[in-house]
Amino acid sequence: MKTTILFLLVFIFTINIFSQADSVFSVDHSKVTLSTDIISQWKVQLEVGGSIWYTENTFTQLSGTPEQYTATYYSMRINNPALAFRIGVLKNVELRLGFVFIQEFYGTLSSDSWFFDGRRNGIYSGGPIEAGIKVKLLEENKLIPSTAIKADVFIPAGNYYFHMDYVSPVFRLMLQKNIAKDFSIGVNAGYGWNVYDNFTYKYGSYSASLNANVSKKLGAFAETFSCFQHERKPDHRIAAGLTYRFSRSVMTVVQGGFGISERAPDMFASGGIGFMFP
Repeated sequence: MKTTILFLLVFIFTINIFSQADSVFSVDHSKVTLSTDIISQWKVQLEVGGSIWYTENTFTQLSGTPEQYTATYYSMRINNPALAFRIGVLKNVELRLGFVFIQEFYGTLSSDSWFFDGRRNGIYSGGPIEAGIKVKLLEENKLIPSTAIKADVFIPAGNYYFHMDYVSPVFRLMLQKNIAKDFSIGVNAGYGWNVYDNFTYKYGSYSASLNANVSKKLGAFAETFSCFQHERKPDHRIAAGLTYRFSRSVMTVVQGGFGISERAPDMFASGGIGFMFP
């Protein structure tokens, strides 16, 4: 059942997405392991997409008593649409600006009743604004991978449920290496701070992907990624997806996967399409 839902989610987002390029080499929106590619100087890449996370947990209340009942708690979060601009300003530097609209649903289905958690159910609002810079440090050669770094800040905006109280930074290191004519690997590692009024959440992340060129237009990838936060269980996920290049200036990405740790969502799907101008 969960597998069927996952494929339906991928299909829904595939038909709702548009995104990228001079020649578009990558679309950052959907894939977690970002490439080291930089947008060509004086070019603008627009990326549009969406994503969804779904989780459910079944538990027993008042166990061993006549009033015992089971209930299923579910949560779903939708980011749609998500919009990003990538602007090439130098040969090895691009500027980035991102916007997202978020919707969350929470509720419980019990053995004798159905009700919603009204605190957040149905909220639809803009999320924090992302602004940053990406710099390519090294080109790939026989010994070393292509290397880039990315620095972003998340600026509070939209509904307060969806953003931090203060500007929150995050940094990422990206490595990419061709291992054969049509195969490459990518690795990302990051660290960030979510800054609130009375505390700051520090978190780290990593991701790794295996990428294959199926044809001149079609690509495939598989990736694993995790997020770590102090005094919280880690979030581990695996996913797979496809890329398709419609033309030199248009490329799309779709992805679907599932969580492999308690904190991770049961399943998720995302997609994006990129256009490059002029």
